Amino acid sequence: MFVRTGACDPSSCNNECLEACQRVHGDVSPLTFQEGQDYPVINLETCTTCLACVRACPFDAITAERTDGRSPPRPVELSVHEGSDYSPYEVADGLKQISEADTVFARVQFDSEFQYYHQTEFSGAQLMISKDIPGYGRFEHELSVAAWKLYDSRNSIQRPGIGLDPDASEAGEKNVTNPEELTQMVKKAARFFGADLVGIAPLNRDWLYTLNRRGEPNIVPESLEFVIVMAIEMDYDAIATSPAFTSSAATGLGYSSMAFAELELAAFIQRLGYSAMTSGNNVSLSVPQAIDAGLGQYGRHGILITKEFGPRVRIAKVLTDMPLLRDYPNEGFCKSVVRFCETCKKCATSCPSQSIPYGKEQTWGGTSISNNPGVKKWYVNVESCYGFWVENGAECSNCIRSCPYNKKDGSFHRMILWFVQHTPWLNRLIVKMDDIAGYGKQKSGNRFWKKFS
Repeated sequence: MFVRTGACDPSSCNNECLEACQRVHGDVSPLTFQEGQDYPVINLETCTTCLACVRACPFDAITAERTDGRSPPRPVELSVHEGSDYSPYEVADGLKQISEADTVFARVQFDSEFQYYHQTEFSGAQLMISKDIPGYGRFEHELSVAAWKLYDSRNSIQRPGIGLDPDASEAGEKNVTNPEELTQMVKKAARFFGADLVGIAPLNRDWLYTLNRRGEPNIVPESLEFVIVMAIEMDYDAIATSPAFTSSAATGLGYSSMAFAELELAAFIQRLGYSAMTSGNNVSLSVPQAIDAGLGQYGRHGILITKEFGPRVRIAKVLTDMPLLRDYPNEGFCKSVVRFCETCKKCATSCPSQSIPYGKEQTWGGTSISNNPGVKKWYVNVESCYGFWVENGAECSNCIRSCPYNKKDGSFHRMILWFVQHTPWLNRLIVKMDDIAGYGKQKSGNRFWKKFS
């Protein structure tokens, strides 16, 4: 506790601060009036930071932090890249918004002509369990399905009331309007709620779905001008077991962690007086928005590759009208990812359904209505990919597991990233060394489950 001597005027008060401190600490109170002093003195060694003196002072002369110029306030810290006109991907002039009803997961539910209509990714689980294959047991299966619970229930979650008010809502007043301060608050809140990476971008409405899964209009108010993108890391050792059920459980947990972060961050934003709309895999496309927000770049496997975790993340989004400062793509990293993927084909060779293209050149469209044409990238055959999920009895993450960018974050990983970005002529050697070191190969679940022994 610190006393703002310029604001303190003991001659005009009843020493409320001393009385408050003595109520807590008795005669040994850390706040005292010493002879010859015109203001109270606080013993920081015995002060318990109970804030009783702060609450009692009628002049707000006591603060929790020094404000007399000897300890300047901390500068706002923002993890933003410098702005530029660089775009990490090319977009065709005729790019059209896609309908969520055309995505594989919507077609499974509502498209009776789809090959895998009403066959969930868990449809083949019972057969796989009967084969008595390690990693494909009853325990892992039920865990995989249970891990999705929060994500699948997120749209039905409503707060029954805050405290004693059963009719309470999240709507608050806009007491904070400074974009710099709001950006700092939002990023801290997102990380507090579980996000491992956070980025902000202007909302590009080309990435919004025109229709929802049922073919109904997807309504996103024009007032929502920003998207907050959060990346949730999935467990390295669990994903290493792919395509076994343990990796599927990690995927489901990743999605439920997304739902938690989205719901909590949206509530936080609303309590600050602004509008917020959650967006998991619905409402809008995730990967291009994550790229816009500076979190990474498209990989050959069509998944976001981040610098910190490679493709081993799930993406959550919140759309808002809160005025924020945006992030920018990392040009050097994004260009190096494309160059590396041109050389590396580990995700393609590791794909059980051979759904990932081998060609060096990117294209403008895929072979399925579930692909979103108009962006120059590698297009995955999402239908054959999903078909393997059905046969496997659970999701597959072989492309994530095998990707050389999929490493535990650390000094060695960052050193390799430097070489990939600055010495691209070594990319073939780096891929070969990655193979020799055994990275990307399937592992048993023993190492992962030891964490819970």
